[in-house]
Amino acid sequence: MTDVDGNFNLSNVPSSAKTLQISYIGMQTQEVVIKPNLKVVLKSDSQKLDEVVVTAMGIKRSEKSLGYSVTSVKGDEITKARESNVLNSLSGKIAGVQIGQSSGTAGGSSSIQIRGASSIGSVSSPLFIVDGLPIDNGAFNPDRTNGIVDVGNRAGDISSDDIESINVLKGAAATALYGARAKDGAIVITTKKGSRNSQVSVTVNSSTRFENVLKLPDFQNDYAQGSYGKYNVKMLNGWGPKISSVQDQTFADFKGEQVTLQAYPDNVKDFYETGMSYINNVAIAGGTERSDFRISVSTTNQTGVVPGSDYNKYAFAVNGGMNFTKNFTGRVSAQYIRSDSEGRPAQGSNDNNLLIPLINGMPRTVNINDVKNNWIDEYGKQISLDPEGKSNNPYWIINKNKFTNQLDRLIGNIVLTYKPIEGLTISNNAGTDFYTETRRKVYSKGTIGNLEGQFQTWDLYKRILNNDLMISYEKTFAEDYGVKVMLGHNIYQEDWRNNNVLAQNLVVDELYAYTNAKTTSPVNYTSKKRLVGLYGDISFSYKNMVFLDVTGRNDWSSTLPVNNRSYFYPSISGSFIFTELMKNKDVLSYGKLRMSYANVGSDEQPYQLAFQYTPVNSYFLQYNLTNVFPHNGLVGFTGPRVLPNENLKPQNQASFEVGTDLRFFQNRIRLDLTYYKSVTKNQIVSIDVPLSTGYFANNINAGKVSNKGIEVALGVTPVQTKDFKWDLEATFAKNTQKVDELAEGLDEYSLTSGLSGLQIKAEVGGSFGLYGTGWKRDDSGNYVINEKTGLREIVNNVRLGDVYPDFTMGINNTFSYKGFTLSFLIDIRQGGSLYSETVGTLRTTGLAAETAAHREDASFIEPGVILQSDGTYRANDVPVKSMQDYWGHVAKSSNNEGNIFDASYVKLRELNFSYSFPRKWFRSFFVKSLDLGFEARNLWIIKDHVPHIDPEANFFGPAQIGGGVEFNSIPTTRSFGFNIRLTL
Repeated sequence: MTDVDGNFNLSNVPSSAKTLQISYIGMQTQEVVIKPNLKVVLKSDSQKLDEVVVTAMGIKRSEKSLGYSVTSVKGDEITKARESNVLNSLSGKIAGVQIGQSSGTAGGSSSIQIRGASSIGSVSSPLFIVDGLPIDNGAFNPDRTNGIVDVGNRAGDISSDDIESINVLKGAAATALYGARAKDGAIVITTKKGSRNSQVSVTVNSSTRFENVLKLPDFQNDYAQGSYGKYNVKMLNGWGPKISSVQDQTFADFKGEQVTLQAYPDNVKDFYETGMSYINNVAIAGGTERSDFRISVSTTNQTGVVPGSDYNKYAFAVNGGMNFTKNFTGRVSAQYIRSDSEGRPAQGSNDNNLLIPLINGMPRTVNINDVKNNWIDEYGKQISLDPEGKSNNPYWIINKNKFTNQLDRLIGNIVLTYKPIEGLTISNNAGTDFYTETRRKVYSKGTIGNLEGQFQTWDLYKRILNNDLMISYEKTFAEDYGVKVMLGHNIYQEDWRNNNVLAQNLVVDELYAYTNAKTTSPVNYTSKKRLVGLYGDISFSYKNMVFLDVTGRNDWSSTLPVNNRSYFYPSISGSFIFTELMKNKDVLSYGKLRMSYANVGSDEQPYQLAFQYTPVNSYFLQYNLTNVFPHNGLVGFTGPRVLPNENLKPQNQASFEVGTDLRFFQNRIRLDLTYYKSVTKNQIVSIDVPLSTGYFANNINAGKVSNKGIEVALGVTPVQTKDFKWDLEATFAKNTQKVDELAEGLDEYSLTSGLSGLQIKAEVGGSFGLYGTGWKRDDSGNYVINEKTGLREIVNNVRLGDVYPDFTMGINNTFSYKGFTLSFLIDIRQGGSLYSETVGTLRTTGLAAETAAHREDASFIEPGVILQSDGTYRANDVPVKSMQDYWGHVAKSSNNEGNIFDASYVKLRELNFSYSFPRKWFRSFFVKSLDLGFEARNLWIIKDHVPHIDPEANFFGPAQIGGGVEFNSIPTTRSFGFNIRLTL
């Protein structure tokens, strides 16, 4: 084993040893005669793309043997500019993979989707695997759209410093051995290990980062609060008088003081703080001839840009292997994660703890420092932003209504491997992933909208048990022919528990105990799901040039009917290294063709087959307040809203993929091309039924969704000298989704709704899209104007835009000169639409910069046409009555199209500049290596089309179907700082 400079020394060399074999990934192996001093220069081997990659079931395969697309991201690439959520480090780096950051909340969640959404009844999210163990990537959201608090997704618990590599398995052929759970791809994470025959070493990686809001709204600073040009302190908007025209007058502010109006242009900017992130890791690793170990401790301490918010994560990881005998080995991998947070803000709608509407809605004449210093009076009563007490002071929410959560998680597995004879391997991988999480949401007494106060607590528990037993036999015949056969058995079980209590009408303020509430409503829910699978894999090879792989798996699911719970799915893939037949490889150094086909299935959520009666804690009567159970000594139960279907069948997906991998001029140009198509049918969906049936919906198998697309990965080394190297890596992906069919008689299906009339729908013949109220237009596309008001006419149920982009790109440049390295990543999204409630509110309240225009002349005429009584159109000649009416109509949340924007963007996603000190400087020092660097993420929105907010803002988290909607989201952040890495 050499150091990073290639230096090595040997001790205890047997006298019989005459030669030394030296190998390195991507280089030709050389054998040299042993001498006291050696200098060996390895030659590039363009045929060795990457010696092995980790595929399904943790099987290591030669990359050239794969008949499907696999993208590998090394740990060094992930830790260039570390994030609290490791998924964000993949943005723009993998063709066909979309990462969506839900908000700028400290420790917030991120969603991931591979090759488009395949299902209309469930979230299309890949399976996560750590060291062969399937783990949970849930993001439990009990609030749906009302006051969502982003508490992160479970894949974000993993420390990036513990990751050796991430292999992304995109197609069904790549994931078929995992069964139903990996219908939408798999993220295979391999954690770091120690090295055999190596001294104990200590590595330290420490980053300090600063964060601020990436994009703030552009406000008008000319007009005060009020209505139609008249000042009104009760109104939190910007429709009052022009500030410069009333300097000879005084007005009452929210504190009741008489003041001369003046604008505070930075009152929103000054609300947000500079967030800080401290990410540290210390790892100890080493090994003997028969064993290896690595122990790691990682800490992430983050304060958010929203005052009073923080997130802390502590991870302890251990990975150890042992050769008990020549034929029997074992390995243990475990991670314990502890995280907690306080003050994470709510986002969405219909909640008294929402901050964004209050912050963005501050009149331009309000000093944020006055708000900060006057949120509570001497009697402990809230000082509202309006004299009638209808709006919460944001600092009341920040100081009194803190959301808290705490999580403890253990991920661990034991792998035992026995090789009784040459070629035969028996292994068993047993593991578990379980966590407990507590949450508490608070509304203190005196909170406007909930004056009596309430709180709600959640105790959550999730456990995954998994065991894989595999037997494989590998043999080479006549030197040219190879075969490998593998048989496996899998048991997978999920246990879930959600105990929560809503406590209302508090007696004593800030005493959050159930006995302090006049009313408590408990909920206890548990579920269990089990999957049993048998699988097999047969691989053939010829002259290390032609490869064929056939797999099959049969699953038995506990969530499907007995007569349909067993389902089988096969896959076949192959590759051909055609350059093995070429003599001259000066131009085309390496060429590979690959092709695959697979068929996979998936099941249903637990307890959808039987008439399940669920205890309830409240009931509602028309013209009456909501009442709670128990009521007069009686308890309540509710029947299923969805009619159980005892004939449900598993969903089915057929996938085809073809591609090529080319290398030119000794690996100076690298090109990977892929075309794929997948069709998912027999989807399990809930279809509305007449209420006279006693149910709201019926679960059926219906619908077919197809995805097809291309993926391109291009690598070029334009310049390479002794001291300087320039690498350019570019990715491109285009996915076309189509809903081919739904249930009989059904042309569209609502995926998500309840967003001011906005819906995300699946419509036959199109992709998932945004639907809602739109503008009426003539045949030429002109707005049809109401001749009485001068405002646009509306029509209902209009397709407003696509949820997903037309294509995505990533361009990564890396420049290396001696010890200096500079790299930057450009992330590009083209197409797709975004609905922004934040933008709509800024405009309807007259606070956005564009609302300042035309207020004084009162003669604004909207371009468009007026429909006349004879059916013809004339050019609009009717001025709007006021700009307040105009923006109140155009940007009104129920007039959805007014807040729809092109979601395309170009971003500087990542920037890294580092210097690696020469190793020779430390030869007589206890430090073996030292690297210093500057790192930054989300540094700059180079181009976008959405005003006031980051176009990447997303209301939907990983647990929800859809996208393209922003609803009072916490603004995203940029981060930049410094890093030091050293090895002792």
